[in-house]
Amino acid sequence: MLEKKKLLLGAVAGVAIATAYTAPVDAKVTLMADEPSGWSFSVDGNVNAFYVYSTGKNANLAGGQTARTSTGENSRIQTGLLPSKFGFGVGGPASNGVTLRGYFGLYPQIQNANTKTARGAQIDMREIYAAASGDFGELLFGRTLSLFQRNAIVQDMTLFGVGATADNTNNGGTTLGRIGFGYVYPDFNASFRYTTPSMNGTTLSVGLYDPSKIKAGTGNGAEKELTADESDAPRIEGELNISLSQISEGSNLAVSGMYQEAQPTAAGKGGSEIEAKGIHVGGTLAGGPMALTAHYYNGECLGITLQMDAGAMSGDGKCRDHDGYYVQGTYNYGAGKIGISWGGSYQDKAGSDGASNDPKESQEMYTVGIYHNLAPEWLAVAEYSHAEEDWYDKDAGDEKGESDIFSVGMFYLW
Repeated sequence: MLEKKKLLLGAVAGVAIATAYTAPVDAKVTLMADEPSGWSFSVDGNVNAFYVYSTGKNANLAGGQTARTSTGENSRIQTGLLPSKFGFGVGGPASNGVTLRGYFGLYPQIQNANTKTARGAQIDMREIYAAASGDFGELLFGRTLSLFQRNAIVQDMTLFGVGATADNTNNGGTTLGRIGFGYVYPDFNASFRYTTPSMNGTTLSVGLYDPSKIKAGTGNGAEKELTADESDAPRIEGELNISLSQISEGSNLAVSGMYQEAQPTAAGKGGSEIEAKGIHVGGTLAGGPMALTAHYYNGECLGITLQMDAGAMSGDGKCRDHDGYYVQGTYNYGAGKIGISWGGSYQDKAGSDGASNDPKESQEMYTVGIYHNLAPEWLAVAEYSHAEEDWYDKDAGDEKGESDIFSVGMFYLW
């Protein structure tokens, strides 16, 4: 007999983190459970689609750091911040007090990259992992959502919406929601990760991750090729997730951090080792139908949107300082919730950054949204977002890039 089990925030890669989000969430459907042997097989997933209309002006499309605003008017029918999903899980029997489980997730988008004749939509291989759990806690190995700032994205209300779209004319992937407007994307990465046993809902997780390139990106400057891509040690990430259920159900406080070293290897650009590091703190305080969420991060060589991947340092290999935050308030009215959020991400100039390089200074956005349950597994969403970005050393008369994004759409989750 099929058995549905509601999972908190299962639509974001099955990451179980205490939040105040009450929209319908993935239902894990058990296909077969052989109780004598202890084996179980399950599937979960979603399909979502949005109509997105965006209008903007003054977007700076120079290389290095992608513009997060657009110019002109665009209409798209596409996937939102979350891609669609099909996940398959296998649970094994307990042996010597240890239980094993595995998960494989496919995350496709519905749209072509703004062309009629594409032969297939983009598919993300976001999750492939196994985990062993017991009295010692849990050891997870494979690919899943990283620890640093994961709480910020899981608690972001635009997770089930659209948020910012950046260049929405040729986008064949997801939108970016609030990513780069209050936190940098944690992404899905290869790792070994250990999580302590829960102590009244509080856990500590530490992971060793496949190291990332640390890239320069200066905007209009010529020095955009420097990449630090040799690393003799894994990246380290950790998260302390503190349950505040004694204050109110659904409340938490999370502290996360990361550290990685890398060596520049571009021709003629050798130099000292580069260190990327960051700290993040945030969480949710829930009270009755209302919830307040706030997150803040600070670090070096983090990038302003995607962690370390673009614009983390100046063209001569000096780490930029990065920070950002967002605040969010939501009200649950029973069949759904309404919410408003505001936040931004910021970076300081470093090294050779200057008038000829014109790096980005800030990205800010506010969003208003409604997330309504038409049925337990059917979610309707409507959002409006206003995004702005600004650059250092602009020419006289230059203005901020601005975009307004309107979206309506729906999810079916199982």
